[in-house]
Amino acid sequence: MGFLKLEKITKRFSGSVAVDHLDLEVEEGEFLVLLGPSGCGKTTTLRIIAGLEVQTEGKITLEGKDISDAPPERRDMAMVFQNLALYPHMTVFNNIAFYLQNIRTSKETIEEKVQHAAQTVGIQELLLRYPDQLSGGQRQRVAVARALVRSPKVFLLDEPLSSLDAKLRAGMRSELKLLHKNLSQSKERKGTFIYVTHDQVEALTLGTRVAVMNKGSIVQLSTPRDLYNKPRNLFASTFVGSPSMNLIEGSLERTNGSAAFCFQGHCIGLGDVGAGVLSRANCAQMPVVLGIRPESVKIAGSGAAGALGAQVITVEPLGQNNLINLQVGDRMLIALVSPDLAIHEGEEVGVYFQPEATHLFDPQTEENLLG
Repeated sequence: MGFLKLEKITKRFSGSVAVDHLDLEVEEGEFLVLLGPSGCGKTTTLRIIAGLEVQTEGKITLEGKDISDAPPERRDMAMVFQNLALYPHMTVFNNIAFYLQNIRTSKETIEEKVQHAAQTVGIQELLLRYPDQLSGGQRQRVAVARALVRSPKVFLLDEPLSSLDAKLRAGMRSELKLLHKNLSQSKERKGTFIYVTHDQVEALTLGTRVAVMNKGSIVQLSTPRDLYNKPRNLFASTFVGSPSMNLIEGSLERTNGSAAFCFQGHCIGLGDVGAGVLSRANCAQMPVVLGIRPESVKIAGSGAAGALGAQVITVEPLGQNNLINLQVGDRMLIALVSPDLAIHEGEEVGVYFQPEATHLFDPQTEENLLG
């Protein structure tokens, strides 16, 4: 049984469905990320877990206890919002202590808990300052410390880094990851995090598991590694990865006991990988969408055996890589290659894919045919 369990959670707003029969189990001590585009239902799901939104249908249990109708203050959860919501007239100390003061905690306990939380996030020297005297990163740490003093069973974080600049985001990602590691090893209560973001970098670097959401449903729930290397459907394949996965519509065809992917008169061998798909489908030819990550697109000399003919349209230096835009027939492909590879705009080159790096999707169901 999961530590936190959502069963068939549905939320409707004026006829539109924000969350659609969502099932999810969260294990104690894990860092689960809800990842998806705006409007996919991830924040609504988080607010339902917190008790700030009431589900239209479905059940929520925490440690086996039904909390579906419990008010937020009875769920033993702490939430860090996107807008931080610090009290401007209070010092950092009093912002952190606010919850403890409201439940009439002793002054000694408040002092101990606030100091410990401040030390955990590295803001001991800021306790007497006011929010308008803090940087964005410092305010974010105060918001996290305010959640820490509650010692909740679950931490809920709604895009907490979205208002920070790139450098601060990178620093706070590392701090949150370390904070979770330390809390998850606690002998008293493990730190269970549920984190909402549209940023794939945050999801892949922070999450022990990532739930990709689209149109109110979870389309894939897996480790960051499997999400990137084994996308289960077209949506997950293109939403995760930058630049996005290349997708080409064509057909998978049996050729001399093997298989090739063909489109617009071009064919590229896929060996046993493609042959296995045809065997399982019990056919000699079938429509597919081929997916290949830009870093798996290999470039060779023009006319290389087994390679597709392509023209280099643009070369974009990115520092450690060059991004190459290629035209094959009327299709555009993106490749990420070493800057040491001499490639020039307008040049004719050969392009090939390693079969084990390809993905094949059903154009109707959009599911990955390779499992």
